[in-house]
Amino acid sequence: GGNGDEKHLVCVTGAGSFIGSWVVKELLLRGYRVRGTARDPELVPTAVEGTRNVINAAADAGVRRVVFTSSYGAVHMDPNRSPDTVLDESCWSDYDYCKQTGNLYCCAKMMAEVVATEEAAKRGLELAVVVPAVTIGPSLQQTLNYSTDHVARFLTGAKPAYQNTVTGYIDVRDVARAHALVYEHPDARGHRYLCVSAVLHRTDFVGLLRDLYPQYPVTAK
Repeated sequence: GGNGDEKHLVCVTGAGSFIGSWVVKELLLRGYRVRGTARDPELVPTAVEGTRNVINAAADAGVRRVVFTSSYGAVHMDPNRSPDTVLDESCWSDYDYCKQTGNLYCCAKMMAEVVATEEAAKRGLELAVVVPAVTIGPSLQQTLNYSTDHVARFLTGAKPAYQNTVTGYIDVRDVARAHALVYEHPDARGHRYLCVSAVLHRTDFVGLLRDLYPQYPVTAK
C-alpha cells in the first residue's frame, strides 16, 4: 500500500499469528481494509524463501511500503558482547553462535531480515523493520505461541528453575501499534525499530507472576 488520507487495503502475512492477529485488529480500528495470509512453520529455508517471495510478490503487485516483523532473537544472541552493552537497532545476533547452539529460530529471523532488506532495495520498496522483544499480553488465538508459552511455563511451574539472565518484554498491543505507526510514517523506511517496554531480570519477572497470580505454582528458584 501507500500513504494518504484515504484508508487503503493492507495485506498482513501471518495474520493468524499472535502478533499478526493484533496487527490486523489495530489496522481495522484505524479504518484500513485488511487481507490476511496464513504462515508456514518458521524453519530457516521456509522463512528465507517465503520472505523473498513475499517481497517480490509485493513489488509485482505495485505495493510501495512494507513493514517487516523481525525478532529480538535477531538482535540479542551474541556471547561475545559485553553484559553492559545497551542493545540498539545496530545490534545483531551472532549467526554462527545461533547455528552452533541449534537456535534455528534466531538463524531464520536474521536471514529473513537480511533477505527482506536486500530484496526491497533491489525492487525499490520502502521497507521498515519492527524488532519486538519477548511479546506478551492477551491472545486472539486459541493456541499458545512461543511468547505466551514462555509465560505459561513459569506460571504453572513447568519450568523447574529460571536462569540468571535478563529479558526484554513488550505488550503485543504496543507491537501492533508500532507496526501501524511505522507503516504510516514516510520517514520510517530504511530503519529498524526495537520495541521494548521493560527489561527484567528473571527473578523480577517470576516475582511479578507470583504477585499477580498467587493461585498458581509459579517457578520459585
